[in-house]
Amino acid sequence: MMSQGPQHMYGFDLGRPSPPPDLDDQSIAPPIPSIEHGEGLGTDYPVPIVSPVYDETEDEFVQDAEVFARGLDSISLVRRSPAEKRADIFKLVDSYYRYAAGKVDEIRKSQGQLSRKGGRHSYDASSQDSMDLDDADNSPGLPGSAETLKNWELEAQTWDLMRRLLPLRYPNKTSLKPTRHDISRFQSCSELWDEFLETDSTAQERKAVLECLQTSADESRTDIDTLVRDYQQRAERGDIIAYGWLHTRSAIKMQKNVNGWSGALDPNASDVVLKLRNGSNPLVTQLDPDVATRQNRKLQPQDEYFERAIWLGCYELLRRGRSITEIRDWCVERTEVWRAVSMSAMPLSKDENEERFSYDPLSMLLWRRTCFALARQGGTDDFERAVYGILSGDIQSVEKICEDWDDFVYAHYNALLRTQFDAYLMKRSSPDATATITQTFPAFNAVQFHGDAASVGERLVKSLETNSKTSAEAKTPMKTLQAAILSNNMDQYTYELGLALSKLANEDGTSALIPSFGSADKDIDDAKFVQPSDHNGLRVLVHVYLILSILEELQGDLHTELSERHKTQENVVAAYVTTLRVMDLTDIMPLYCGQMRGDRAFFTLSRNITHVTDQHEREVILKLMEKLGMDIAEFVQFQPRSLLEQHPEPDERHPPFGRFTVFSNDPPTLKYGRPLKPDFLGEPPENLNDVDEHLIQSLEWFLLVNGLWHEVFHYGTLIYKRFFKQFNFHAARALSERVRCAEIFKRKTGIVYSDDEDVSWFDEVRASAATGSLQDNGIGPDEVAAAQNFFEMECLTRALDSMETIASSELLAQDPTEKLGRDFWSNIGHEVKVIKSFMRPILNNWLMESIEEDEDFTYLRDAYLPETIIGYVSVLHFAGTTLTRDNLLECMELASVIAKKDADVAKVIMKAGRMKELVEGFANCSKALAISSNDKKGPGGINSKRMMREHGWTRELWSVKK
Repeated sequence: MMSQGPQHMYGFDLGRPSPPPDLDDQSIAPPIPSIEHGEGLGTDYPVPIVSPVYDETEDEFVQDAEVFARGLDSISLVRRSPAEKRADIFKLVDSYYRYAAGKVDEIRKSQGQLSRKGGRHSYDASSQDSMDLDDADNSPGLPGSAETLKNWELEAQTWDLMRRLLPLRYPNKTSLKPTRHDISRFQSCSELWDEFLETDSTAQERKAVLECLQTSADESRTDIDTLVRDYQQRAERGDIIAYGWLHTRSAIKMQKNVNGWSGALDPNASDVVLKLRNGSNPLVTQLDPDVATRQNRKLQPQDEYFERAIWLGCYELLRRGRSITEIRDWCVERTEVWRAVSMSAMPLSKDENEERFSYDPLSMLLWRRTCFALARQGGTDDFERAVYGILSGDIQSVEKICEDWDDFVYAHYNALLRTQFDAYLMKRSSPDATATITQTFPAFNAVQFHGDAASVGERLVKSLETNSKTSAEAKTPMKTLQAAILSNNMDQYTYELGLALSKLANEDGTSALIPSFGSADKDIDDAKFVQPSDHNGLRVLVHVYLILSILEELQGDLHTELSERHKTQENVVAAYVTTLRVMDLTDIMPLYCGQMRGDRAFFTLSRNITHVTDQHEREVILKLMEKLGMDIAEFVQFQPRSLLEQHPEPDERHPPFGRFTVFSNDPPTLKYGRPLKPDFLGEPPENLNDVDEHLIQSLEWFLLVNGLWHEVFHYGTLIYKRFFKQFNFHAARALSERVRCAEIFKRKTGIVYSDDEDVSWFDEVRASAATGSLQDNGIGPDEVAAAQNFFEMECLTRALDSMETIASSELLAQDPTEKLGRDFWSNIGHEVKVIKSFMRPILNNWLMESIEEDEDFTYLRDAYLPETIIGYVSVLHFAGTTLTRDNLLECMELASVIAKKDADVAKVIMKAGRMKELVEGFANCSKALAISSNDKKGPGGINSKRMMREHGWTRELWSVKK
């Protein structure tokens, strides 16, 4: 009986947008619902196999991924003006930095480290002069922990670089440029510095890069006091860190007392040269700061260690961007305040609140050139020369003590910025006043040294890849990323990364998720890029890429066409989505797929959610997609369409006849007729192949979305045709079980039928639709016509399924050792009843009425109708001799139906050359009917006397009486 209920609605309400994230607050519940789902199916993209039991690292990745997704979600949902959205993005990047920095602090605390205890720089003193220091004590933590700390430090540095540079590279276009003051008005260097930074965007970027490198060094390098401790110990002065060159002073004083010298000693005096010595080297005769350089003499070895400790500390203070106040305090503590004074003009501290330099421009120009002279020609120690090299903007003297990538970048950007400011000061000063200084005192011009300003960053980071000190580090994935950010070359970087990922994905076969787009032959150094197994590296990369893409779009610089280059760049998003699937983070995959453009968003998502089989989980995914503005109706249509396009049917088509049989090779018997073959559909596989499974899943998604009536039946019919043309019975049976025609009617229209094994429900719907009584349910004749072919192929599938069950039961019935009870025959009776129901549409113009003419239907009629009908005759024969002879009467009626003049099935059977087999089957039934009794072992016969009268049947007619 058919009933009409209220129409079921499966749409979702849009969720409210998430508030901007505070990534430091780990207690905030994510707005994205969590989903627990089953084991994922394989994918064509090579990813590491993950154990169902996550280890600690994987648990941490899950937490980090959810936090970052929550942040990205907050800016993806809110509709705001470009300026407001740009500000939100900058806040998000800052939050990512604070989260990573918090992770660094957390790991350091867990390892019992204090702040700034990275232990990366030990400065092996054996390479400088003749001093030979033992290696510093090294007590590394656990390898895994040390590596984790290093990775988070690099990530924090990356986000710090981003948060400093992005506001400069993507400013509001309405921002007002400050005006310059009249050159005739006196301005201090402090005022000119502010004006210089405000008017020069390149200088702003370089200052930002310096501050990032200073902050990173300050947070990750060994504490300065610890760093200089070894030199202090070799200075043999106990805990005394002040009072200068104690050992040299004592040596001079002793020689004065022994030799009766007084006053200042003449270094050229013969007795002084002979007696005042440090081994084979002459000792200085005075104690002023530049005496060693001026006299070309040595200090006592202990004082040379002390001197190196002081200059190493000064270098580190500058390298870490400490304020002049901190530099002064450090020097005062060592009674070396003069060193702080020499650095005070322009230390370029990272502290925005540092003391401002109020010198006049000419003094600043002269001071810089004096420092340059000391860096190149003065000093007794590389660290001393490097200190003056930093202050003067020299590169050569600073590079001598650079140890890593950061140091070299710092040296060059420091030199570039100071050269720029020097040029600005000269422009803002009188030419006559500056001429004397510039002509008399040279200075290193880093801008001229590097050449084209637009490509300085790119050429610098490229040079570090060939530098023996930095080559290995420069080619690591995170430094390669930082180099791309630094040189503003992320577009090329993500393109090459996409090529590297596609090369890996397509090594062992063609990948659909990470295609090559015809560019895989480009020579790419894979080791420079993040590997798919580096989940955290991918997390950083994809968020950097997406943030920059959003900013480019806001600036109007993002190209709208989907070029191969852009598709290649999106490989990083596809790779990250695959990682999320592997890590069981299905609920945040729509967020990232939604950032992709064109069909690839749906393609990537659909291929990564094939393991999601629970209806509630699928509804959550659709709700998230809708919340993100994705077209869920288009998504569910895209799935079957893309699968059918990606996996087309083979062009070769076999003749329809003879490919499919339901019969065994045994001869027919009077009692059972022509024997059916048990399991003629084949041994059921444990799992369907991936393509078949995904096609069926794609139809299941239609049940969760309103509307799409014609679309679901269109694709459902295509999929059924595909299965039947390939004689893929198990896939067809799975489809008939999981996406029933009656269930579609129920979900889409609210029409509920109590028993879909009785096909009269469809006839009833057709009749009601013709009268217009189902208009409230959205059903008319066109909707019924759209569903008919799908329904008819479902009927064939279920009829064959019942026939196979009966065939297996027939084999058991013939086995004399089997003890068969009432339930056995009752089940057979039920299957006979079911097959009779499903055969009705098959015997009445099956696949002859369709919205569009389709030659495939003719092929399917030829392939299936003859065998199915002849098999059905055998089913009725078996049922008639084992259950009730009424089934034999129905077989005789079937003969008359087929013999009608307008019967469509007779033509197909004649075309197949199977009419003789059919007639023999009817003849066998008639013989069995003639000799059979009226015994009834189970249901399955004609229980209605009215029906017998209507058909003119009588059991006595066929009874043979003695």
